[in-house]
Amino acid sequence: MMKVNFFEILSYTIALITLCPYVIVTYLPKSTIAASLFILMYLINPVYCVMVGIVASKDVKNNLVYIFLPAIIFIISYSIIFKSLEFGFIFYGFVYLIISTVTLLITLYIKKRKEELYS
Repeated sequence: MMKVNFFEILSYTIALITLCPYVIVTYLPKSTIAASLFILMYLINPVYCVMVGIVASKDVKNNLVYIFLPAIIFIISYSIIFKSLEFGFIFYGFVYLIISTVTLLITLYIKKRKEELYS
């Protein structure tokens, strides 16, 4: 089983949730910024939160902090990139936390059912 440590998850989260929107806002033409951020916020970030929830379920005691990283980094990075703390950023951070938590719980439930089935 592959073990993922805190700094790997932190670096992946910072790269995806901070650097991608920064590059979008800085380098893309103004006509494509909204669509690019839409894809990032509604498709790519939620998929990443699902992946974080699955990784956190491998060892919940040690990896529980992983589910909080996307939400916290999202709120901080978008507030810095857009130079204001909007309620929408907090809301989406909370949604990302819920996605990660629900994925963690579903994965734990599936693992438990699988163990009961094969034991």
